[in-house]
Amino acid sequence: MRDLTELNKLEEYLKARGMRYERFDNNDETVGARDGIIYKFDLHQIIVPDSGSEAKWDAICQRGSYGAEEGLLEIYGVIVPESAGDSVEGFLTAQDVIERIEQVYGKEET
Repeated sequence: MRDLTELNKLEEYLKARGMRYERFDNNDETVGARDGIIYKFDLHQIIVPDSGSEAKWDAICQRGSYGAEEGLLEIYGVIVPESAGDSVEGFLTAQDVIERIEQVYGKEET
């Protein structure tokens, strides 16, 4: 069973600040389709959408994500700092992600 402590902490932060988000949890028995590929996966994801339906950023903890085996998070989107040099950043705690959120949105404006 995957350790979702950090993802749960991140969700608590988002709830406390009234941020709009969606959470998805699928276990290994779930078969999913993404980008036209069908596969089994253990996706645990929080998506924060922009004003439409597109993801502004997300955080995942799933097989193959950077840090998932240690229960850590991988992020994608506008909260990934340019200094990361990639479109994703991994091996993050919830507090690491919260710091990136506050850098992008400001501490009071989330």
